[in-house]
Amino acid sequence: MQSKDIRHHEGSIFEHSLEVSFRSYKIAKKLKMDYRAIARGALLHDFFLYDWRTKGNRNLKYLKESHAVSHPRVALENARKYFDVSDMEADIIKKHMFPTTIVPPKYKESWIVTMVDKYYAVKEYQEGFFRKHSLQLRFYQLQQTLSFLTV
Repeated sequence: MQSKDIRHHEGSIFEHSLEVSFRSYKIAKKLKMDYRAIARGALLHDFFLYDWRTKGNRNLKYLKESHAVSHPRVALENARKYFDVSDMEADIIKKHMFPTTIVPPKYKESWIVTMVDKYYAVKEYQEGFFRKHSLQLRFYQLQQTLSFLTV
């Protein structure tokens, strides 16, 4: 399964990771931080490669934990399998779900990705919520208009 095929609220994991990486990179560059590590860590922060909403797709090793708690560890395992990951990049990946991961991020770059990820997760969820409810509202208004015309 590819990250482009896995949903993340309203887009794909791939789109979400690109957005979080790009925004984190811009912040890090402006603040003269390690923008390379932040971009790489953010790209890999959701590299878990399964659809957590589908029963049976979860990593068996972490099945008893919620996806919010386990997916950073799965993402880090996958990242290390395919890439050389620095300590900072590992911290970014493993702790981006703080406070659900309990241990706080060690680096300023990790904190940035954590906050940017939360911002975009809320934004994506909100966009989907309003899109869904906007369509329902339009349908309701159409029903009201049609019932008015038939009276």
